[in-house]
Amino acid sequence: MKLRIVVAGVVAAGMLATGCSVIELSPEQQEEAYLLQVAQAEAPWLAAIDRFDRTLSGAFSTRRAFVVAIEDAGLAQGARDSLDAADALTPPHTMATDHEHWLTFRKAVDGVAPALTAAAMSGDVLNALAVRRILGEAEADFLLSIGRKFCLHLEAVDPASDCPPDQSLPGGEYGTATYETLREYAIRVGPLFLTSDAFDQGQRTQYLAEVQPGIETLLLETGERLSRLSPPTEFAADHDALVGYFDDQHAIAVEITGANAIGDQELVASLYDRFAKHLEELLASLSEAARPIVDPAF
Repeated sequence: MKLRIVVAGVVAAGMLATGCSVIELSPEQQEEAYLLQVAQAEAPWLAAIDRFDRTLSGAFSTRRAFVVAIEDAGLAQGARDSLDAADALTPPHTMATDHEHWLTFRKAVDGVAPALTAAAMSGDVLNALAVRRILGEAEADFLLSIGRKFCLHLEAVDPASDCPPDQSLPGGEYGTATYETLREYAIRVGPLFLTSDAFDQGQRTQYLAEVQPGIETLLLETGERLSRLSPPTEFAADHDALVGYFDDQHAIAVEITGANAIGDQELVASLYDRFAKHLEELLASLSEAARPIVDPAF
């Protein structure tokens, strides 16, 4: 993917250097030149959030050292630089809708980044993760609103799971619907599993109380969406396994919520082990033919 971006940029730059205007580029060349600029505009934010996340999960000898590292991450500045760069671009008409969704996302990030930095610097890990989830939710809304071509040029995403499918999926309408259902699940569940090794028992209990309702809802809704699909014969067994998996995981999530509410951390840990075991069982049961349509989540 990165090689394709670089080649597109060289082609566009070469044409401009020889006196051609952007107007004279073909629609495909205009898109490639614009998408190169999108990747460049994203770079300040991606670098800043990477520094921030590494700092948030790291170990520091003193609180002052941690605060300095958070300041050096430059999260708010990275968000603003990427927003300014995005706002300065004029997309080709074929990318106008994607561009508007991108700007909405960049504005959301710019608004939240200072609060995230402040929460981290205050030492309130729970609040920092809560604000980080807000960013994750904004990113999820963004990824689910854009087309495949735009998505493929975002270096922070995995094309195999985060981006809309190409035309090669097996299973026809069923395959596409299953892929999209699992893609939304995977994108939305990620922020709900952000956690910290620095939690004490009380913080872990509070954290789970905050995220479990969202996890339960997402598991339930995903299972219900899948259950409404009608698989072709060759995917019937895979489909039953997927529906059963989400039903079982939802039931376990409800148990986790209950165990956490009474402070039984030993039971919570054993339930998470069951959660992982069910995933292993699902992966072992899925056919090779189904792999492309379950890639987003598994």
